[in-house]
Amino acid sequence: MLFNDKEMAEKYPCLSMYTHPLAIPSFKIQSRDKEFFSIEAALNRPELCNVLLLGEPGSGKTALVQAVMLHDKKRLYLEVDLSKMIANAHDANEMATRLKSLCSEVTQFRDEMTTEVVLFMDEFHQVMMLSDAAAEALKPLLADSGTRGVRIIAATTDSEFRKHIAPNQPLVERLQRIKLRELNRETTILVLKNRAKMYGVADQISNDTLYGLIYEYTQRYIPANAQPRKSLLVLDAMIGWFRSTGLLMSKTLLANVIYEAEGINVTFKVDANAIKKELDKYVFSQDFATSVIEQRLQICVADLNSKTKPMSSFLFCGSSGVGKTEVTKQLARILFGDNARTSLIRFDMTEYANEDSLERFRSEIAARIWNCPYAVVLLDEIEKACASVTRILLQVLDDGRIMDENNREVSFLNAYIVMTTNAGSEIFKTIAQYVVDDTGSGKELAKYDKLIRMSITSTTGGKFPPELLGRIDVIVPFQPLSEDTKKKIIDNKLKSLAKDVADKHNIDLQYDTDVIRYLVEDNLDTDSDSGGARTAIAKLESEVTTQVARFINRYPTTYNIQLVVKGKMAADHKHQLESAASIDIIANHAGGRKDFRSMKKST
Repeated sequence: MLFNDKEMAEKYPCLSMYTHPLAIPSFKIQSRDKEFFSIEAALNRPELCNVLLLGEPGSGKTALVQAVMLHDKKRLYLEVDLSKMIANAHDANEMATRLKSLCSEVTQFRDEMTTEVVLFMDEFHQVMMLSDAAAEALKPLLADSGTRGVRIIAATTDSEFRKHIAPNQPLVERLQRIKLRELNRETTILVLKNRAKMYGVADQISNDTLYGLIYEYTQRYIPANAQPRKSLLVLDAMIGWFRSTGLLMSKTLLANVIYEAEGINVTFKVDANAIKKELDKYVFSQDFATSVIEQRLQICVADLNSKTKPMSSFLFCGSSGVGKTEVTKQLARILFGDNARTSLIRFDMTEYANEDSLERFRSEIAARIWNCPYAVVLLDEIEKACASVTRILLQVLDDGRIMDENNREVSFLNAYIVMTTNAGSEIFKTIAQYVVDDTGSGKELAKYDKLIRMSITSTTGGKFPPELLGRIDVIVPFQPLSEDTKKKIIDNKLKSLAKDVADKHNIDLQYDTDVIRYLVEDNLDTDSDSGGARTAIAKLESEVTTQVARFINRYPTTYNIQLVVKGKMAADHKHQLESAASIDIIANHAGGRKDFRSMKKST
């Protein structure tokens, strides 16, 4: 067009190289009348007639400017290619020089052609990121836009505006800000219908509910983009599959497209009747805890939970090593299936112990929920966080949302909040000594409910105020583990190790009950705060798993390994001040029989 002509290109080199006519829209915009007329009014102001469009990616900023261009017959609309301008610049000063040249040329062009010009600058924050000089180069044109007959429409996101543009107040004053809200459900569905008609697939969609599902799924599973773009991208992908394979434009195809794009199985359904059974597979002797959790989740699966709060909130309390974290992991698996790894968001709250970590915590939790709104959020050892951090949770538990650092609302309505705490340890110590049982039935545990709550409140320095506890849906006490339960856990770990050894090395690993007794009973602190089964598991790792691995690496032709306890255990000889026992390995391999002494006795 204009600047493709050789003479024009020589006369206006910057305009020729870094601008092109704004493209004509391929479709009609929907429900943007207010913003449309706001832009028109701004362009017709006599002096400061520049616009800054603010909206999330995909909200339709460019499409809106294109629509204004179609209606505005008296001006020439040019789009500035900022990326190309930046890519060819050696430094920020050169970029500033180019911007000055561009401003000078567009003013000259307007005077010669007697046609007002509108420069559209998408990703406007890129100018600010370069240098102050680049931003200063635009100010004269922005200040005299009315008299020069040149207008600028800039566009960026809210976050980029606050980070890069807002600090430059003189520049901000030269731009009229117009906010583009995300399109609502009804308008997005209308846009989808019109696009389906345009591409000739409307007659393939027999049920209009499919459009609603596209909107709902993209709202749930693609949170970091805006409507209508994310819904249109999904529809576009569905049309591609339909054209290339003949697959029906259906709910099944939609589910496949979401899975391809985000790795999320939208057809996954929670089996409410199997929740407790699944939890009990992975945690031992916590019948009361798993029952309480299952009762609460029944409400969520039936969709009878409050719609103004997170799906559920739990406080898991109990001694270290009794299964609180393991239950949380299994909750993510039960609730989200194959997506459990990405849908478990874990925070070690010891990292937020100082008051100056408040904003860092707010920023990090908001960012992670924005990117993965369907999640189990584990706030591990919540009592270790500073009081101001825990107070943020009041807002989350109250109305299911917080504002992030960019003043963007982040919703927790689809999240499950799990807090764990070791607070109230003196109560659990008493339970461990007097009312521990092998099932965790909770018959005796329930009697300590009030004491547990009082202890949590009084021993955490105000980090668990009554108003916070009152907003938690369920407080779940975990029963201290009996010796027999610890043995079951260790036996289960040894069986898992034996299976790994058999599967990966074709070696038969055997052990007897003395090995289990040694790992659980021998020379261990029996205090309920000492780690529950965790200490025994750590002992298994260091004295069994490590030695088995070392033996296999040294003797790869081994086909049989037997774990044995050598020496006297302190548990069997109370007069001993320390254990004289150790785990040894007796093995058969291609070179013959071999005894391998444990780390405890070997050098």
